[in-house]
Amino acid sequence: MKKRINRLLLASLGLALAGAAATGQAADIRAQNFKFAYVQPKESHMGYGVERFAELVAQKSGGRMKVRGYPNGTLGGDLQTVSALQGGTVELTTMPPGLLVGLDGQFGIFDLPFLFESFAQADAVLDGPAGSAMMQRLPAGLVGLAYWDHGFRNVSNSRHPIARAADFEGLKLRSLQAPLMIDTFAALGSNAVAMAFTELFTALETHTVDGQDNPIVAFDTNNFGEVQKYISHTRHVYNPLVVMMSGKAWDRLNDDERRVLREAAEETRAEQRRVSREMEAKAIEHIKGLGVVVTDITPEARAEMRAKVRPVTEKYSQALDPQLVQAFQAAIEQAGR
Repeated sequence: MKKRINRLLLASLGLALAGAAATGQAADIRAQNFKFAYVQPKESHMGYGVERFAELVAQKSGGRMKVRGYPNGTLGGDLQTVSALQGGTVELTTMPPGLLVGLDGQFGIFDLPFLFESFAQADAVLDGPAGSAMMQRLPAGLVGLAYWDHGFRNVSNSRHPIARAADFEGLKLRSLQAPLMIDTFAALGSNAVAMAFTELFTALETHTVDGQDNPIVAFDTNNFGEVQKYISHTRHVYNPLVVMMSGKAWDRLNDDERRVLREAAEETRAEQRRVSREMEAKAIEHIKGLGVVVTDITPEARAEMRAKVRPVTEKYSQALDPQLVQAFQAAIEQAGR
């Protein structure tokens, strides 16, 4: 009888300790809300990633941590959102890392023209030591969580197809607000106009600019086919998306809460990339159905374009940390095509 009582006491104690541990674990994740601002529509590949990330955060936190997406630049354009993250008024965002060159010029490496040749190559570099090194370089007030996919940028316009380098001559093209991108378009013979994404559709509609460059999914989900007749597979720059959190918000979190966000961002990565690339294939067929002329670029024409922008590559590579450039080049060679 005494042994039986002891066993019951031990069992009860074990249950009590397990309950206490569970309670302690739950207490480590507090109820809180996060704003995730981004400039693309909710229906875009970017929006898909944000919504999936929000689902995973809720699951991993037992519903305590809630992420709400704010699409279409409702909380401001990319550069405004970066300032909001640094100020702590917005918690999360995602954007091409090249937009951060104003805070650290080394992020210009992502916009070097014709740096990557394939999705597989880009993924291998970003998920390896070179990509991790850039995450560590994020400016003060920003914390990197993962790289998602935005896609290869392609040039569209309302005037004529672009099949070779000479076709860029005289076109007025909207550019990212980054000097490297402005110089790239200038080297190709076009007139670059730096402009926030949130202003772009109106600028295309009113012919303030002739064209722009973006991944095809962004072209489709933002209805650019309504105001652009031609798009070409220039694939001149590959844009990942860097998922970032406000440093001030991050500092308020404990280790368990940080783990939830990191794991959710990393688990979203493979799925978001897959969906983004599937969306690209569907978007190509959709815009063709709308009457948009989609032009492929021959290897010879791409080589001609690469030659025209080589001075830009050399200029900006010289301004980059040599060790950083070497790390990227080595990673690209190792990844292959």
